[in-house]
Amino acid sequence: MESLVKSMKWDEDVFGREYDLNEYMIVAIDDFNAGAMENKGLNIFNSRLVLADSDSATDTDFHSIESVVAHEYFHNWTGNRVTLRDWFQLSLKEGLTVFRDQEFSADMTDRGVQRIEDVDSLRAGQFAEDAGPNSHPVRPESCMAVDNFFTMTIYEKGSELIRMMQTIVGRKGFRKGMDEYFKRHDGQAVTTEDFAAAISEPNGKDFTQFKRWYNQSGTPVVNVKERFDAAAGEYHLHLEQSCPPTPNQPSKEPFHIPLMMGLLDKAGTELPLNCDKVSKNSDGQHVIELKSNQETYVFKGLKDRPVLSILREFSAPVNLTWEASEDDLYFLMEKDTDSFNRREMTQKVALRVMADLISKARAGQALNVDTRFLKAMGNIIQDQTLDPAFKAKMLQLPSLAVLAQLEPVLDADAFDKARMAIRTQLARENKVALLETYRKYHNVEPKSRNTKVFGQRLLKNQALHYLADLHDNEIYEIVAKQYWDAQNMTDRMTAMMILADSESAHREKVLADFHDKWNKDSVVINKWFTAQATSHRPQTLDEVKALTKHPTFNINNPNNVYSLLRAFSANLVRFNDPKAYEFMADKIIEIDPKNPQVAARLCSAFNFVSKLDKNLKDKAMEQIKRIVAVPELSKNSRELLQSALL
Repeated sequence: MESLVKSMKWDEDVFGREYDLNEYMIVAIDDFNAGAMENKGLNIFNSRLVLADSDSATDTDFHSIESVVAHEYFHNWTGNRVTLRDWFQLSLKEGLTVFRDQEFSADMTDRGVQRIEDVDSLRAGQFAEDAGPNSHPVRPESCMAVDNFFTMTIYEKGSELIRMMQTIVGRKGFRKGMDEYFKRHDGQAVTTEDFAAAISEPNGKDFTQFKRWYNQSGTPVVNVKERFDAAAGEYHLHLEQSCPPTPNQPSKEPFHIPLMMGLLDKAGTELPLNCDKVSKNSDGQHVIELKSNQETYVFKGLKDRPVLSILREFSAPVNLTWEASEDDLYFLMEKDTDSFNRREMTQKVALRVMADLISKARAGQALNVDTRFLKAMGNIIQDQTLDPAFKAKMLQLPSLAVLAQLEPVLDADAFDKARMAIRTQLARENKVALLETYRKYHNVEPKSRNTKVFGQRLLKNQALHYLADLHDNEIYEIVAKQYWDAQNMTDRMTAMMILADSESAHREKVLADFHDKWNKDSVVINKWFTAQATSHRPQTLDEVKALTKHPTFNINNPNNVYSLLRAFSANLVRFNDPKAYEFMADKIIEIDPKNPQVAARLCSAFNFVSKLDKNLKDKAMEQIKRIVAVPELSKNSRELLQSALL
């Protein structure tokens, strides 16, 4: 109810949309394939996304529930009152409504932190989808099973397309366009072209080229080159765009790419942008609209070489190739005025450091972490001026899923060794500061659901994760004490996750206690499955196999399957094993006749097959062929796996 009241108020304030019925009815179901469904006047929710209290739900759960309740409510206008001409327009309601729920969440929490979370999710999931065998446009042209349309490309990339339109015209212009959209099409079944016209025409913008985003699959690459002419006082920025081939689309036409940008002086102050090719949107934000294959932008009247800050707020879903100097990256880590980019530069530096360590790990060399990076990260740990939630994001290292996209070969063992080398050396050098952070925020308003308190808990639990990587019994005692004394599920779950991924003497006792307390709660027990499925311990595969036979596990329940099997398939360290491929293939074959939609989601476990070394690739392909050879295999699973064989 709290989430619904906030959603209704926000939609009235931000988009002028009022609810049009006297009742808002909901149903909560344990056995439901999706998160929720927006039937007019009767929204159906997966019970995990509506049933919560502080004893049973984490801070992340509360945030997700607020977001999903908002999403389904917002569909009343973007999906129901204005609906779709046909299934191929699905992103017109899903992408648009994801954008609306992301904007709602940004206004309910911290806009910069929310954007970081949304982009992290996009890169880990949708960018991988775009780079895999099932890459497809935001508006597909065909399908074997309509169920397979419900992808991150339709939802999350579709949202980014809406966000780019807002970036081009600005928030004020976007609101004007949305008003026009509802005015023109209330009560109609429409297309993505209708939406683009409603946004572009009142703002005097030509979106003809922009519509290629709907028809062309893949993640565009923008190459950045810089040159400073000191004698002329000119900074030259050269941009080139390209897009790798994707299934059925070997070549792409240039996209219309909005790039928010700024130039900073040595003190980190924004410089005026004297370039006639840079426009301002209705909010006064500086935007480059890259439409050609390549373009050069000349900024005049500069005394010294500026530092470039580009792709602010992640203004377009692209990959940047930018050989920025180490000095510039560290400068932006510290001084960029755009919080997204400040954290982005931290990630870029981390990726360079990790790439070096991965090479060393594969060569069997010592993994000594770059001292400049360790010092910079140590400074972040000790910086008391940073907002806790933002600091937590700054301290996150790139995920293995992101590494898998960027490295030429998916070597999960080398990835893990590189990542752990950074974490352990960082924890060792900053043990005192991390302990101080933990103690400062531990048990501060443990029952509060205030956003600021969420951020404090996030930071102190991240500090505990770093400390636990030291495999120190003193730290494990602190972790165990947090579990037993926890006054909320966030702290209890964090402690259980850490111990489940350890060889600590506390591990079995804590797992047994959690199971005994919560095995009658179908929503909460899934956390217990996930804690074990995501462990990097060598025994994980055997433990997951055993859990599929556990009395609490029901293979006919989608949430059970997602929390155990899907979570395990995302565990790159333990899933990349021929025995794991065979096990997952067995489960897909078992589940497919009962629930093709759930089986199809498990098929995504094999999306990375092209990145494996030859031995593992051959083993994975054997299992894909075995699944596809099942005569009665559903269209859902067949469509997703056949593409990997092409």
